[in-house]
Amino acid sequence: MSDALIRIDDVAFAYGTEPVLDRVSLEVAPGEIVGLVGPDGAGKSTLMRIGVGQLAPQRGTVQVLGGNPADVALRARIAFMPQRFGLYTDLGVMENLRFFADLHGLAVAEADARIQDLLSRTGLAGFEHRRAGQLSGGMMQKLALACALVSAPRAMFLDEPTTGVDPLSRRAFWRLLEQVRSQRVAILYATANMDEAERCDRVVVLREGRVFRRGTPEALTGAEAGLRVISGPRARHLRRVVRTLPGVAQVFPVGARLHVWLQADADEADFRAALAALDEGLRVQAARPTLHDVTLRDTAQESPP
Repeated sequence: MSDALIRIDDVAFAYGTEPVLDRVSLEVAPGEIVGLVGPDGAGKSTLMRIGVGQLAPQRGTVQVLGGNPADVALRARIAFMPQRFGLYTDLGVMENLRFFADLHGLAVAEADARIQDLLSRTGLAGFEHRRAGQLSGGMMQKLALACALVSAPRAMFLDEPTTGVDPLSRRAFWRLLEQVRSQRVAILYATANMDEAERCDRVVVLREGRVFRRGTPEALTGAEAGLRVISGPRARHLRRVVRTLPGVAQVFPVGARLHVWLQADADEADFRAALAALDEGLRVQAARPTLHDVTLRDTAQESPP
């Protein structure tokens, strides 16, 4: 990808003797959102910190906007939203925005114009004097995004920014993110939420510090087969028994239903016959898996070689 603004190539990192990342490579182009997906401990946050220059890779190279992300000259053009709220909770909304504008050396007139635009776009207009610590979770994340955008960055690293935020606030956050994407900003977005991952242009799945899968959400799910959805009054209660039926690889409860992955060589007729013998009230149908289904199956499998 010749025009990539974020390039991470063959990166490895360890805390002491504990390996965290192993030969991770990915790229993010202008106007692209790449989702970084994986369970806790997969290395997502460490990769984010390496991407913004807070940590140096022990192997491999990182280039952001054509340079070393640790370069002070690039700092204003790279934005980072960590998992935890990193703003000053005892300062007001406007005070936080002005602080970050001053931090990046914006002229007063430029800062005022940009802050007013961000207040309008994020829905924070009218809350300028409210302390950040008194904001709701959703509004606090909007303020964090506004502070990250005040310097007009060209590359953004967002580390699970909507954790703990309600669904309505999450949708509002993504509407703002789509506006940022339209300005050809490159965004690396770490998330454990598969609904969010499906909104990304491409997804990189990490497991135990290594890239396990990568591709568009459609490519990661479209070719998958073998998922069956079982419903019925007793479906969930029969989870352990269903797991023992011929041809069954994995079983996951989803609400009152069971999502069952069949083995590649499973005999569909044998499986359905065994299911009917178990309980005639059970119904089964083939289903196209979501990214959540595929990731849940993958993370439950044995570690990659």
